[in-house]
Amino acid sequence: MCHDAPTVSVIVPCRNEKDYIEEGVRSILAQDAPKGGFELLVVDGMSNDGTRKILNVLALENNRLRIIDNPSCFTPHAMNIGIREAKGRFVAIMGAHTHYSRNYIQTCVELFNEHPEAWCTGGPIHSLGKSHFGRAVAVAMSHPVGVGNAKHRYPEYEGYAEGACFPVFRREVFERIGPYDESLVRNQDDELNFRLALAGGTVYISPRAKCSYYVRDRPNKLFRQYFQYGYYRLSVLRKHRVPASLRQLAPVVFFPFSLLLLLGCWLLPQWWAGLGCLPFVAYGSVLVFVGGWIALKEGGMTGFLFPLAVLIMHVSYALGFIWNILSMRVSKVA
Repeated sequence: MCHDAPTVSVIVPCRNEKDYIEEGVRSILAQDAPKGGFELLVVDGMSNDGTRKILNVLALENNRLRIIDNPSCFTPHAMNIGIREAKGRFVAIMGAHTHYSRNYIQTCVELFNEHPEAWCTGGPIHSLGKSHFGRAVAVAMSHPVGVGNAKHRYPEYEGYAEGACFPVFRREVFERIGPYDESLVRNQDDELNFRLALAGGTVYISPRAKCSYYVRDRPNKLFRQYFQYGYYRLSVLRKHRVPASLRQLAPVVFFPFSLLLLLGCWLLPQWWAGLGCLPFVAYGSVLVFVGGWIALKEGGMTGFLFPLAVLIMHVSYALGFIWNILSMRVSKVA
């Protein structure tokens, strides 16, 4: 490593992020630098929406910013390209949809000093939405009903977690467990975190490292995001033969089981038919009850749209998982 290398290399994968890239990059460049400084590598997936023009202007303003091409356009490739180009002792993976507090990088380095056993540090995520639906999604992504026990999504959580949304790794972690799996369009970060845990590593997160993430603010975009999460979750499960967390299988088990129960009860005497509806009635009641509670705290529209946001997240995730199973079987038959 070069003698004058920065302490931290920040890697930002992006593609067609013209609405978010300037705010995200500026919030990184405005960081309080840790001792030794940092560099910023934006790995661009050949953007064609004006993102590259914005990046070029920012690069002229600040020589810590380097723009690197990602011809494949996929996120895990971008991360690995950045890691190979990184010069720092620590490697931070950050996002274009996100705003970071001025001390995010500095705090993550401090957390390594406070927790020398940690292989990775970061902060729990604070989700934000720009529309009524987006705000409902933001609440859903930080509520147990929406994301279960995913501690890194609870804004005030401090302690050990499965992973950090915007992690800072010791550089040697990648030499020890390997790079991101480039066969995974989604969930490549979860899969790497799982390998980190299998190797005996730990992730420590603290709300002192604050960051805010802008969620998908349209139902179709949210559906597509979580469908891909579910689809590639099966790929991770197939690779490791064990789930990283039972939480990740809950929607996949609940919806098919409930549908089978409903169909089974309809074939029985009429008085049994109502039993088949119970799981869906219970699920819907929880969503409506929590939505009402959120309406009192966050506003009527947010609470009203909360059940829809959670339903899209859970159903699309389950459908993505099941679609992967069906696709695999069809390909075997063919």
